[in-house]
Amino acid sequence: MPAGLFRMTPLLLVILFIGAGMKLNKEKVVCFGDSITYGAKVNRHSWVYLLNNSQRELHFLNEGRNGRKTSDRDELIPAIKRHMDAGLFLIFLGVNDLKDGNDSMVAACVSNMRWMIGEIRRSLPGAKVVILSPPKINLGAMSALNVGKKYNEKTQTSLIHLEEEYRELALRDSVGFISLLNAVSPENYADGLHPDSAGQEEIAKAVWRGLERYLGLSQSTGRRQAAEMDDR
Repeated sequence: MPAGLFRMTPLLLVILFIGAGMKLNKEKVVCFGDSITYGAKVNRHSWVYLLNNSQRELHFLNEGRNGRKTSDRDELIPAIKRHMDAGLFLIFLGVNDLKDGNDSMVAACVSNMRWMIGEIRRSLPGAKVVILSPPKINLGAMSALNVGKKYNEKTQTSLIHLEEEYRELALRDSVGFISLLNAVSPENYADGLHPDSAGQEEIAKAVWRGLERYLGLSQSTGRRQAAEMDDR
């Protein structure tokens, strides 16, 4: 066998292995987000935990981290590598970028989100992506700690603007979109920023309704999921 051909064989084998063996699991859902996804203030029983315990069609994986911003976008790369067979990515980020928010911060969120969409598509062609726009904050219930961090009226205005921009990005880039802007009732915040247990249930229901529409999940599963949450 010619030496040149022998040297190329391992590389060709790797390419063939990746091309033939990369089968996406449509039931595997990576939830990449911040403390709301992680489960701050609710003992990690976030919307991800609730969805895993209320339905059987999808398996949700919690890749949330307290304090994560869209500008921490490089953290998505190891998450992708941990779940190379995932068929769906939900990206739920933005509020931590918008302390004392303004239009340039919103624009940066959109740019970072678009980069993350591109990274998923480059790494896992065929995987679906859904953008989740963050819920509003409750300024009247905001803790002193969060006031000091500058979660304020400008943050609220920017979250409303971000929802509009994420929606447009989803249309331009042909990805899914679920608005959580009004998903959490004002009374269901632990500290004005993080939803409490009831608020997390509201998010879980809103996410599931959105996924039903986007993925065409069965209505019977959706009714069962809602009923099981209401029983808690």
